[in-house]
Amino acid sequence: TEWVDGVGFEQVRELPARERDRFGEILFRFFFGSLYRNGHFSGDPHPGNYRLMPDGRVAFLDFGMTKRVSHDDLEAEAGAVRAAMDGDADELHRRLGAMGFFDPADEQVTPQAVFEHFRDVTAWYIEDREVTITRELVARVLIDFGDPRSRHWQLMRRETMPPQAMLARRMEALTLGVLGQLGATANWHLIAREWLFDDPPSTELGELERPFHSRAAA
Repeated sequence: TEWVDGVGFEQVRELPARERDRFGEILFRFFFGSLYRNGHFSGDPHPGNYRLMPDGRVAFLDFGMTKRVSHDDLEAEAGAVRAAMDGDADELHRRLGAMGFFDPADEQVTPQAVFEHFRDVTAWYIEDREVTITRELVARVLIDFGDPRSRHWQLMRRETMPPQAMLARRMEALTLGVLGQLGATANWHLIAREWLFDDPPSTELGELERPFHSRAAA
């Protein structure tokens, strides 16, 4: 173990918006990026598990809940997100059905219904625009994750959550909740494209982390 000096999440929440945006981007890059770049991620984005250090870096703590994702499962997940980003409802339906989210032969689970549900849950990062993660946005997304109040509830009753995907969905929901507490703003879409499409860095932080990922891939 090693001692880390830094301020906790409650203090970060009191910082100016620009600093909270930067902190939020680091969290997004760490949790989502670890999944889609490495297939190995921390499933516990609890606010007590990171500290903002004096030099601006963020220290991540407590790796008691991590998961490795097989190459095939990782490519399937990334491929589904790419299909949604491209607006390809048929391809998204095919991929999610093959992954076990629903019975592909169920005619009531249509490509358009699946696409609309997926979009409502992920629009904050699959659409190319700047988005501020508010508590209201988080509440809407969590309802569409699995709440009878969702307009997608009848569809969700015909769907399931494959075991290999459960922890990743938990991580994504919790990360979104933390970003909502920060009120963080970014074009999350452009950041996500860095690991989904191998696009060039879209932000200063992307430029800073690029050498690390280049070495890791070598």
